[in-house]
Amino acid sequence: MNTFVIPASKSLTLTDKIPNGNIQDYKIIVGCDNGFEYHSLLYFNISSLPNNIIVTKAELTLFKCDGFHNDKSIEFIIYPMYDHFSIYTTYSRIPAADKFSGARFYPIISKSTVTIDITHIVSSWIKNVSSNKGMIISNMWNNSIANFGSALAKKKHIVPFITITYENNSNKYTKNNKLHCNHDFHLSVQIVNSCNPIIAPVSPNPSLTEVIAIGTIEQHSIFVVIIELVITRIGGTLDKYYVSDEYINSTDEPLNINKTYSIPVVPALNTGDSITSTNIYGAYRGSASI
Repeated sequence: MNTFVIPASKSLTLTDKIPNGNIQDYKIIVGCDNGFEYHSLLYFNISSLPNNIIVTKAELTLFKCDGFHNDKSIEFIIYPMYDHFSIYTTYSRIPAADKFSGARFYPIISKSTVTIDITHIVSSWIKNVSSNKGMIISNMWNNSIANFGSALAKKKHIVPFITITYENNSNKYTKNNKLHCNHDFHLSVQIVNSCNPIIAPVSPNPSLTEVIAIGTIEQHSIFVVIIELVITRIGGTLDKYYVSDEYINSTDEPLNINKTYSIPVVPALNTGDSITSTNIYGAYRGSASI
């Protein structure tokens, strides 16, 4: 077994308090407080790792800056991202994340560090280096804030790092099992119709925005999908709406998907609101019997 330690090379905090800006500081902020939400982004450059390895364990270590008490009911989550981020990334242009590959953890503890098992995330980066766009840390379920050291910390001993334990892969190449392929599902989504009111006041009934999912599902498989609709309100607030579905293909041929979904938007779209984007996330979860 070999061990490699990689410190974070980039970090950023995004918040709806400054939707068109970001926070670049010695610490990253995660959580919700007084009506505002905070999401933090981290990036780790894994190019120094040897080729052709198998990750046996990968852990992310975060150094806490506050909140040194025990409350294991407060849950945070880490998602790998589909998009890169930079100093120009903002809350209004928050990167898309793989919502099916989250790693949950509970940082409100008395210890000064928190360690999270992210073996499945790092393993996916090793299999496909280009998929490493970084990760986003969020807490959307509790009115709680946590602060951790960032990649910009002058005190290097509080910079986040990943500890990767690995062994050399004796096999030349092993094709990924489709049960673990979260990115390769060949589906796209687009808006086909939106019911936008043109005058105030806002209707008490929801707006219905139609989106269409197009693509193919592998033979003998079950695929779960979540479609996300992102709305930017006139004041700059970002609202997100979701619909989920499951596709079952019990045949010997790929299944063509061409399905329209109506997503209700509450409160209804008003003058000045705009549809920012639509995203689709999914994962194979098993094989369908004939």
